[in-house]
Amino acid sequence: MFLIRLGVEPKGIVGSGWVVKPPYFDTHWDVQKQADGKKGLFVMCEWERILNPTIDVPLSINKLPRWNIGEKSWTPQSSGIKIPTHIVSELESLWAKHIGVSSLGDVFVDDEISAFEGEERIALIRHRKREQKLRDAKLKQTKTKNNGRLVCEVPGCGFDFEKVYGELGKDFAHVHHLKPIGDRNSPSLTSLDDLVIVCANCHAMIHKGGKCRPLEGLIHAS
Repeated sequence: MFLIRLGVEPKGIVGSGWVVKPPYFDTHWDVQKQADGKKGLFVMCEWERILNPTIDVPLSINKLPRWNIGEKSWTPQSSGIKIPTHIVSELESLWAKHIGVSSLGDVFVDDEISAFEGEERIALIRHRKREQKLRDAKLKQTKTKNNGRLVCEVPGCGFDFEKVYGELGKDFAHVHHLKPIGDRNSPSLTSLDDLVIVCANCHAMIHKGGKCRPLEGLIHAS
């Protein structure tokens, strides 16, 4: 899932993440439409990265992969459009390069590092926030323990981005919450032990269909 900024410059992709629950209808965000009794379509997301367009440079729509003739474009009149399968891989690669792959910062790593998550935010999209420093700390902690490598922790996988993609895959991995944010009704404490390193494929399978599957048994032994 990608979040794109349109209407005002700079235009482009400013966020990426995963859908953790099926779309649902709720009170419309537009006051007039609320008064008319109309509903708005919402989706619960797990954000991997969100840029601040007043500080960070979005991935320009001029650099995005081209859609085929007859398909929608990067400037749709409505949200919730589906990205064509034939450009997904190229888009993910461009985004990874744009955000600097993982943005590992100078975060002090300690097993007790924690941050509050699940706090309701009033923003363009209602979502449960992720503390980026917590994610970066998890990546840095794992690299420290595994001789600088980030390996998928799903039993039976062990995918290593750097081993497969070389320098391009260095420091890249997804961070998965064992305690789904979407199931929380109030702010709750998240520690590094609540996070695991996973590859893109396993992360997609964990959340396929809006679910949050356990790591154990995700991969079937052949």
